[in-house]
Amino acid sequence: MAEELHLPKVEISKQACISCTACDDACPTDVIRIGKDGYPFAMYEEDCQGCFICEWDCPVGAIKIRVARWYEAGQ
Repeated sequence: MAEELHLPKVEISKQACISCTACDDACPTDVIRIGKDGYPFAMYEEDCQGCFICEWDCPVGAIKIRVARWYEAGQ
């Protein structure tokens, strides 16, 4: 069975993140949460609507939202 693919995909770089919480504040679907370590993570990635607000609001570019084309999802 193929691995379940969540679209879109939330990628967060802890190396680039400055723990400012802008992404958590910006996320309209409450997907982005701040962990006990102070860094953001995608709690409910399957609920991400791909609005890119977290990516746009990140001051250091630590978040990337990847959206595959619908025909790539079945591969």
